[in-house]
Amino acid sequence: MAKKTSFNKKWILAIVAVLAIIIFYQMNQTPEKQPSPTPGYNLEKTGAGVVLNFTDTASKIHTAVDTGLANSKLSPKETKEANREVPRKGVEGTIRWHARSMLLVPPENVSPEAVVQTLTPLVAKAGGKVLGTEPDTYNGAPATRIDVGIKDVLNNEPLTLVTDKLYIVKDKGTLPPEKPKAEGNRGKMAILVDDFGYTHDPIAGYLEMGRPITFAVLPYRTYSNEAASRAAAAGHVVMLHLPLEPMAAAEAQEPVVITVDMSDEEIKEKVTKAINSIPGIKGVNNHQGSRATSDRRVMKTVLSVIKSENLFFLDSRTSGKTIAAEVSRQMGIRTGENELFIDNSPDIDLIKKQLRKAIDMAHKNGSVTVIGHARPNTVIAVREMIPEIEAAGIRLVYVNQLLN
Repeated sequence: MAKKTSFNKKWILAIVAVLAIIIFYQMNQTPEKQPSPTPGYNLEKTGAGVVLNFTDTASKIHTAVDTGLANSKLSPKETKEANREVPRKGVEGTIRWHARSMLLVPPENVSPEAVVQTLTPLVAKAGGKVLGTEPDTYNGAPATRIDVGIKDVLNNEPLTLVTDKLYIVKDKGTLPPEKPKAEGNRGKMAILVDDFGYTHDPIAGYLEMGRPITFAVLPYRTYSNEAASRAAAAGHVVMLHLPLEPMAAAEAQEPVVITVDMSDEEIKEKVTKAINSIPGIKGVNNHQGSRATSDRRVMKTVLSVIKSENLFFLDSRTSGKTIAAEVSRQMGIRTGENELFIDNSPDIDLIKKQLRKAIDMAHKNGSVTVIGHARPNTVIAVREMIPEIEAAGIRLVYVNQLLN
């Protein structure tokens, strides 16, 4: 019996030793690295920095959206497409993608919530996300907007790119009909609104007026892209509100300002980047710029870029010494000029007084171009004056309809 017991102990010790070796080996093994997830962009190195190109992912999301709409028996009534590009934060380079906006008129039994429910799993498989819904307008008609796109983190910063804006309306969006004018058509007025980008609220305020309002959007501001994309999707004319150097240096508070000390190459580079940062623009006007617009070299350089991009130019006329419009016309660019600032005062009654002055100018000269700003009181004054403007026989138009 002693021999058998000794034999069993040897086997037990051997098994324990083998198990110990296996455990020790597994504990000291370097875990196999899991493959990193494939980024949703292509990396392109250029002389101006690194481009993160999300166009392929955007295309997959477009396909998923199209499939979801087909499953919901929805066919877009209008589709607008654009290649988008914005500067990267903190480093040289840009982010690039493709974007669409679509007008949808669903049958009564198809709700926006049902569309979201259909799209969500399809878009997720394509590497995207339904970003949310919110009330909006499309060409003046009430709409529900569904945003679809890419949500990621880049260099520890959240990144959101909207690839598809779906505007759901009960009836095809159109501008509300203008009131009949007892006096007939006695002139035209273009209202250009500067400084979009600082705040969110004025965007909807101007869109909901249901009249031609030209949006001038500052580059590199928090709400710049939202203002431009929503205005363009609703059919409005969008411009770049380009910061130029004022006489008082302390007034130049934008992230990038074109100054008279810059070389031609610096000016061209910064103007090009600013143009590319705002989607869907048709033209450019100056933000501030009392010093720069009186400098012929600077304006010729700025305008050479505007001309190469086939954009129009409007001189905001922030100074009586400006030569910007003169140089622009000499270069063969479609050009306009501001004739009246309507909201130098925030007082609503004074803004209305300026708009009545603009009515008189339109009667006298046949047309007038005025500039206001993306401010709450200006929204109120313009909205309340529209019936009076139209009753005076003045037709509201976009800035580019009054160029020469």
